[in-house]
Amino acid sequence: MLNNNKLSYFFTLILFVIINFQAFAIENLEGAWFECEFSGKTTPPSDNCKMLDNDGFIFSSNKALHIKVINSIEEKCKKNKVGQCFSSSNKFVNINKGREDKIIFYDNKLILSFLGCDQTFHLENKNNYVQASPNKKKCFWAGKKVFYLKKFNGKLIFKN
Repeated sequence: MLNNNKLSYFFTLILFVIINFQAFAIENLEGAWFECEFSGKTTPPSDNCKMLDNDGFIFSSNKALHIKVINSIEEKCKKNKVGQCFSSSNKFVNINKGREDKIIFYDNKLILSFLGCDQTFHLENKNNYVQASPNKKKCFWAGKKVFYLKKFNGKLIFKN
């Protein structure tokens, strides 16, 4: 009986470490991240996030730099809008830089500061993307939208 208890304790400990490692893995979203194209306002992507929206962010040093892909010719985007998305497997994309906002990552949360209000998003690691759900207390500029984000591992070519 003692061996079964030790074995049970060992598996519980391993599960705890795995869960905490996954949580740690999203403590910081360094790099370029784009929203999954075929996700809804509050529903996960229907294509496992293979297609990305052309608007995204570069997260670095407590800043979120807004970026926009400008060279996509993809035709299979939401609402058949050509160039409004691109494949997550692309080797490179051309981008324009937009505004830069202050962010903080802590305890599986991202806090975005914009127009004098700090909006908290709870981060949850999924198989192919990260789910960023807004806190119940919302800034006046934040809606109920849940963001489904995927890291882009291709090269970014800045055009402005």
